[in-house]
Amino acid sequence: MRIVRLLLAFVATVAVTSALAVAIHSQFVMAGLRDLGADIGGGMALDVTLHDIAGMAPVYAMFIAAALLLGFLLTGWLWPKVKLGRTISFAIGGGAALALMLAIMRAVLGITMVAGARTPGGFAAQCVAGALGGLLFALLSRRQAGRATPM
Repeated sequence: MRIVRLLLAFVATVAVTSALAVAIHSQFVMAGLRDLGADIGGGMALDVTLHDIAGMAPVYAMFIAAALLLGFLLTGWLWPKVKLGRTISFAIGGGAALALMLAIMRAVLGITMVAGARTPGGFAAQCVAGALGGLLFALLSRRQAGRATPM
């Protein structure tokens, strides 16, 4: 039963984190376009964001899943040793996982593939999406009756 709970928590976390990260990406790209003089109203912004989530999230989710899996495995091993608490540890692990994923993409490909993460603010916002994903995973995967789970 524990493995099913962990798996469902992970799948839900990847889905939510991916949708959030893509929505953030869309907003940063549109802000850049507005800075260049594009007239992008609220309705168009919502349409673009939903379109991006439908089109980009499934692909981005594969990268996010790989990053979060490694990040959460490491966090599950580290959190009892660092004594920050499980929830905070997984939030830090999720944020760090996305930071590392984006840094590796940049190093390997020579460009940040997620356009909304090309500025320091956009990069930080992607890391916040990862941290929120880590927080969600910590909450969804915890044992019932307040008992801590190693992952």
